[in-house]
Amino acid sequence: MGSISEQGHGDGHVVLFPYMSKGHTISLLHLARRLWVTVFTTPVNRSFIDQFLTETSATVISLPFPQNIPEIPAGIESTDKLPFIDLFHSFALATIHMQSDFERALTNLSRITFMISDGFLWWTLDSAAKFRLPRFVFYGL
Repeated sequence: MGSISEQGHGDGHVVLFPYMSKGHTISLLHLARRLWVTVFTTPVNRSFIDQFLTETSATVISLPFPQNIPEIPAGIESTDKLPFIDLFHSFALATIHMQSDFERALTNLSRITFMISDGFLWWTLDSAAKFRLPRFVFYGL
């Protein structure tokens, strides 16, 4: 990936990591249409995000969603696909297993100005600190 000036985008590169729930994702995708961003998601959610961001300069990176999580059926990568709302807590806790892939991907991005991540992805605060990035939290409300 070239530098920001090579891409024709201002002086900032923003990382967005919305929670895997459409109500939380859509608001951040509206913001993504106005900034130079890299959006993180999972493979199953990728097509939804790609469609929303057509005709933008946004980059989308897919991170594998954890497998073999007790109670969470295989292939479920969004809260709207959970068979029971009682599984929400287990789903949210499982996202911490995405942290190492997220941090590995961050090392390949140039000149990140700040990060906006969903409040349900609490562990991104540690990732932001590790990379010395300002992190803003978003709660989807």
